[in-house]
Formats: sequence, C-alpha cells, structure tokens
Amino acid sequence: MSSLRTLSLVLAFAAAVGLIFGTAGFTAMEADRGVTANITDDESAYLGYAPVTDAVSDGESATVVEYRNRFATDLDEFDVDVSIADGASTDATLESVETPSSLDRGSVAAVDVTLRCAERESVPLLFEADGSGSGVSVSLNRIHTVTCVPAEPTVTGVRYTGVGNAFVDTDGRNGTVEAVVWLTDAEPGADGSEGTLRAETVSALNTSAPVGPQLSSNASNERMAAIEFPDQGVAFFHPSWNGENHASPGAGSGVAFGDVPLDAETVGNTSVVSDDVDDSDD
Repeated sequence: MSSLRTLSLVLAFAAAVGLIFGTAGFTAMEADRGVTANITDDESAYLGYAPVTDAVSDGESATVVEYRNRFATDLDEFDVDVSIADGASTDATLESVETPSSLDRGSVAAVDVTLRCAERESVPLLFEADGSGSGVSVSLNRIHTVTCVPAEPTVTGVRYTGVGNAFVDTDGRNGTVEAVVWLTDAEPGADGSEGTLRAETVSALNTSAPVGPQLSSNASNERMAAIEFPDQGVAFFHPSWNGENHASPGAGSGVAFGDVPLDAETVGNTSVVSDDVDDSDD
C-alpha cells in the first residue's frame, strides 16, 4: 500500500471519529471497537456539564451542577462522586450529596450538595462523573468553586447596658443580621417633651460585638429606644422606654415587640414601662 493511500485512510478515519463523537465535553470517552477520545469541556457536548449556582447556604441542600445526556442511548449506570478538592483550603465540610444513578437519553439530572460552614468562604468542589450505556462509556472530572454562606443566627433577645449601648443575644451562633436601631435625642426638649426619633439601619450587625460602636459616629449623642430585626419579625424595646423618652437611664433586658416593621409613630406611641415607674429622665 502506498504512503499516500495510507495517509488518506488515516485522515478519513480521524474525520469519521470527529463526526461520531463531537469535539468537546469529556475527560475521556470510549465506544465499541476500542475508539477513545480525549477532548475538552463544552456544555453542548454529548455529556453536557453546567454549573447552576455559585453560592450555597450553610445546612441547605442546593443544586450545584447539572448533567445532560446527548448520546443516542441511555446511560444506564451513571455515578457522580463529589468531594472538596482541597480540604486544607477551607474549614467547610461536605454534609451530604444527592446524585443520579442513571441518565436517560436526552434527560438532565441535578447534583444537590449540602455544605456546612461557620463563616463565609470559597469551597472548591470536585465532581467526578462516570457513565456507561449500550456501546459507550464516558468520564468527566470538573472543579466548580462555590461560596458557602453561613446561616443567619436567630436573635433571642437584647441586653441594654444603659441607654447608649446594647448586646444582641442569639441561639448560640454568632454572625451578622440586619438590624434597625431606633434612636432619640440624648437631651429631649427642655420642657420634657419627646425628642426627635430616627432609625439607623445596619445591614450586617455583628452579633458578637456591642451595638453602639457599629452605629454612625453621630449616634454617640443619642439614646437607644429599640432595636428591630426585620428579617426575624421582632424588635426589642429598651426596658425604660415610655414612648417619649427613657423613664430612667437604666440597663436591663429588652422587651420583645412583634408588631414590625416599626415606624416613628409606633415607637413614639409604645411604652414598655409600668405605670408606677418614675417618668423623670435622670
């Protein structure tokens, strides 16, 4: 056989392989007759792979990636092994994984992952997929990095250390929560009338730190009337708040109030002190 004829046959066979198997999407693929192709990533390949989300919440199952079978046959056996690609790079842990056991022709299947994390961090996840069906087998290994977002702690109370500072109590977990701090003038009207109320929103209040230093600098001359937690549907009034000002500058546990969101009229009309408490603003 001449060299030219040999070269022509090799090129023809290579072209046929390209027509049969496509050009993208696998770490490796095998079909009957021993043909093997090593090719690159492509979401439109015979075994399609597509990341679905870049962020997951602590303790909540989320669909992270999907696989699509574009073969002309079912993948009767399909296995996806999920692990953290570099365990030393993160403190997050992989709690559970839900994967398909087969992948019918033309179908899409999701891989659901549950992570645990105490703080916000990036987690590289390794997805190792192996499938086989009538006359075909395929493997695909990919890394997809997601951000694990810690769960918001549940606020259980507020401890006021005076009229100018407070600490937030939680269910045992610290983190950040949205808070609206209601403030009034440190020195109400000279005739004893109510002071000016205003609300300051702290989008990420650190529950492990005192509230006062997390407010704007001009809040140092104001007093806290209440702290509201919009996402949790509760507010805690200062125990000496009488609807106009503080009956006394004391400390104590905040009084829970469930009619939120608050507004200036509600705060100004709400008193949590007993009738026998001295209304003087000492």
